[in-house]
Amino acid sequence: MRRSILFALRLFLLVLCLPAPLTAQGRILVDTIRSKALSGNAIGDTPNREVFVYTPPSYDRTPNRRFAVLYLLHGFTSHPREWLDGSYQGLDLQQTMDSLWRVDAGEFLVVMPNADNAMGGSFYVNSSAFGNWDDFVSQELVRYIDARYRTRPGRAARGLAGQSMGGFGALYIAQKHSDVFGSVYAMSPCCTGMVGELAPTSEVWRYLRDSTLTPLPTMAGSVRLARAMTAAFGAPYDKAGAWSRFLPVDQLTKDATGLRRSCAVVIEYGLDDAIASVPLGSRAYADALARAKIPYRLDAFAGGHTDRTRQRFEQRVLPFFAQQFSGAAPGSPCTP
Repeated sequence: MRRSILFALRLFLLVLCLPAPLTAQGRILVDTIRSKALSGNAIGDTPNREVFVYTPPSYDRTPNRRFAVLYLLHGFTSHPREWLDGSYQGLDLQQTMDSLWRVDAGEFLVVMPNADNAMGGSFYVNSSAFGNWDDFVSQELVRYIDARYRTRPGRAARGLAGQSMGGFGALYIAQKHSDVFGSVYAMSPCCTGMVGELAPTSEVWRYLRDSTLTPLPTMAGSVRLARAMTAAFGAPYDKAGAWSRFLPVDQLTKDATGLRRSCAVVIEYGLDDAIASVPLGSRAYADALARAKIPYRLDAFAGGHTDRTRQRFEQRVLPFFAQQFSGAAPGSPCTP
């Protein structure tokens, strides 16, 4: 008996000393797409665009399985690498996505196009200055991903999310292409309407009209943002109706048909965001959704423009899409 007990104890200790099995991990792949939609832009920006793609752990192990896709749009003066390199409170999207798999919350692809340019960003609209970014994201990029990766077809299996300028782009594209993207999540969306630092009475526009003036340090970022918007939209802000066809609040007020077909619409913003157009515009957009009788969720959290980004991704954004793609979202109106 004693020998049996000693043997069992030695076996137990041996098992404890064995190396732990490797945890299954997803991969980050970097593709380059030569885009027809972005060719010939006025600023001479390259049409060769990097696209970062996360594939989940079971992608390589289950060759017959198809996956939903989240398209993730970055912000002004940003880059997709910032989702991966710890820039946002240590966020590594690959590790976060892998952790979702470990708790059986679902697996899906994440596609992150690089929309940076010499002026800080494209705003994801069709533009003679920057190229046809709306067409690139909603058509070329989706076709490329569907052809190259094992994706599930249909809008119910495609989501669109973004932060700041990316939040603007997510709302703008989702309104126009609800037949392509079923769900949208806008994180701290900028520039949804002419409010805050973008209001017609703002000092920002004085600096844009007079190139001899040097913006105050506190306004330099807003002036750069407004200058890029002017280039993207192809007209000064005060040209009658010129910006209305791009601003999400104006577009939604004019025609809510697209978002009425959406599976889900979520907007979130920080209560302490120093960019005034973000909380003001988010609430204005939510009001427009309410007037159009479109279901939505508006979340306000304690923090500034990029505060709690890691926490929001881990606890809100990615679990939201896992639920949407699994079909478990209660009351979702989405159909393939």
